[in-house]
Amino acid sequence: MRSYTNHASRPKKPIAGEDLSDSDDPLGPPVHFGAPPLEEPPLDPKHPDSYYSPHIREFERFWVDRNWFFHDKGFELRERYRHGWIPSWLASGKDESLCEDGLIRMFIHIIDGRRPSDGLGVVIKMVYRRKLEGDILRYLSSPQLLLDTTNHTVRVLGIFQDPYNPEIEHLVMPVLRPYDSPEFGAIGEVVDFVTQVLEGLVFMHSHGIAHNDCTENNIMMDGRPICPQGWNPIMEMYSPDCSNYAKTLARIDHPVQYFFTDFGLSHRFLPGQRHVVLDYGGADQDVPELGKGQPYDPFKLDVYTLANIFMKRFHQKYLGLEFLGELVDFMRVEKPSKRPTAQMSLEVWQSIKGGLEANHARWRLRKPDESMSARVVLDAVAAARSSIHEISRYFI
Repeated sequence: MRSYTNHASRPKKPIAGEDLSDSDDPLGPPVHFGAPPLEEPPLDPKHPDSYYSPHIREFERFWVDRNWFFHDKGFELRERYRHGWIPSWLASGKDESLCEDGLIRMFIHIIDGRRPSDGLGVVIKMVYRRKLEGDILRYLSSPQLLLDTTNHTVRVLGIFQDPYNPEIEHLVMPVLRPYDSPEFGAIGEVVDFVTQVLEGLVFMHSHGIAHNDCTENNIMMDGRPICPQGWNPIMEMYSPDCSNYAKTLARIDHPVQYFFTDFGLSHRFLPGQRHVVLDYGGADQDVPELGKGQPYDPFKLDVYTLANIFMKRFHQKYLGLEFLGELVDFMRVEKPSKRPTAQMSLEVWQSIKGGLEANHARWRLRKPDESMSARVVLDAVAAARSSIHEISRYFI
């Protein structure tokens, strides 16, 4: 069996286009390149096949070639992408699919790692400069905008030009969890989610940015409050090393923050510029104005898309959320010109929320298909948890 040393020399850093590696700004200055984007990430052609572990897929070599680069920037990729990596399952005898270093991401333009200085888990996304995703996130993560508590866009820890290809840059962001993992458990948790994402949508729109794809896959949360022991960034139901299931706490006791992610289809408008675009929109094809080949307002599309999440993932899924129906009906107006703005939607929601009973916040969410026996058990668990919470308020 072939062996690989862990002390191989680092490949020499190439020079490609403008070098921003020594910039004092961790986000780097905004730079635009006019060349058309490539269809897939280019591979570094300098290394022979023997340079890579035979257990590395060809498309993963892109990240192996850049491991040294991210190390220089203060970030560390998973061991799988370090030159000289030896799979753990060769010694342990475990199934490859059950080993942390055996996991592979579905999307080749995203990789995960950590920031050694504080152990923070990070995700690195490769993007093409022409799509301006980096410029939008650079703006949204500017120091002044980060002071706004209604800014619910993913934080950017660094934006770096690729060392080999001047058309590519890399966005470094904290590792987040899907917004509904684990599932919501109490009415108050849903109220908090709706409030945060509506505030976040108003914030983006007030700064001239339409997300254009704010579907459920692009809303995530900082899971650290409810998952203090961490989770695996690829399989979030497992612990970081995949040895056990990740332990999660209730959001009602440990509030989380929600964030909009993936601005690859987003649009940014200047003051006074017409809010009209002509493209295919996002993943939610239920929006009435899509599929007609006509220009549309992406701000109004965002409102309808978010309303669909409220309707399908909450109002139709759980009992006891009838109050969401009024908001959904208000936002899901078929004709875009008659559809409310994000600000109007938030104002209606604040009015609805103001009429809710505060003592209902801890009421358990119930599903229509629950059996009687399951309901009794789940209600008992929820009641016990609520009692513990009330007692703790007097002793902490």
